[in-house]
Amino acid sequence: MKYRVPNLFLTRVQFYDNCTVGRLTEAQGHLICMTLEPRWRDLTIGQRQVKGRTCLAAGDYPLFYGYDAAMKYQCWRLGKTGVSTHARICFFTKGGAVPSQTRGDILVGYMGLDDDNGSTFDGVLYRPAEAFSRLYDYYTALRANHSELLLRIVPLETKPVIMPAIESPQIAPNQKVLEDYILQTL
Repeated sequence: MKYRVPNLFLTRVQFYDNCTVGRLTEAQGHLICMTLEPRWRDLTIGQRQVKGRTCLAAGDYPLFYGYDAAMKYQCWRLGKTGVSTHARICFFTKGGAVPSQTRGDILVGYMGLDDDNGSTFDGVLYRPAEAFSRLYDYYTALRANHSELLLRIVPLETKPVIMPAIESPQIAPNQKVLEDYILQTL
């Protein structure tokens, strides 16, 4: 199958010593969700990422939807012609995604509990299951048109300013967020 035109775009917007925050948008520019990746490092074309410590290099990646039996969750695996990245787009917890969970994967969620376009990252991407569901809906609509997902990680135009590592708040004690999520999904 040939991939011609990207229909999913990842633009990185905030850079920290321990993570990178980005925006995942569809072809028309509408926000699907925010992303959380390991720290950004200046990789040139052909250089390999350091698994779990470096976000993916800019470029086009076909996405293959599947089920990870070992981790027991659904995800998209990123592929590249002739190179296997072994990275995934996924979510691990329903309470929120924190930088320590990335392990080389791209986690999805939203900046705040109420909005999709929060301005600053407070250490947690909230509502990851809802963001994953929104991405899945976009994927389903594309499949109806016999299209597959092709992710373009947009290259940076200038070297970013990397801010100090951000401390993630504890997610477990925040039971109200988890209870609200469970009630919304029932």
